[in-house]
Amino acid sequence: MDFASAVSKVIPGTFVPDIAGGTNDVPNVSAIPGVAPVAPADNGGTSFKDTVKKMLSDVNDKLNTSDQLSQDLASGKESDVEKVVTSNEEANLALQFAMSIRTKVLDAYTEISRMQV
Repeated sequence: MDFASAVSKVIPGTFVPDIAGGTNDVPNVSAIPGVAPVAPADNGGTSFKDTVKKMLSDVNDKLNTSDQLSQDLASGKESDVEKVVTSNEEANLALQFAMSIRTKVLDAYTEISRMQV
């Protein structure tokens, strides 16, 4: 599953920061003025946290596959150079994409933390 299809499965309104404790510690969420309310998510939906975990797992798998193919090429087990180069570039692009998302999330967190309540 690629990142775009994983993100499309995230149900709106399911992003809640991890909070130590039980479900009673979940903060109250009110509707944003001027925005139509979102129907409550069913329990079978995918959370933002699960989507991020899946995306990072996919990136890790691509990096591991690329590393293994590079080692196989160096040891002579793999002779398809195009396959190795394609795998390396795919892993590089996936890592760059994950790092850009990380940067955007940290920027958003920083911006939110600067807001006065």
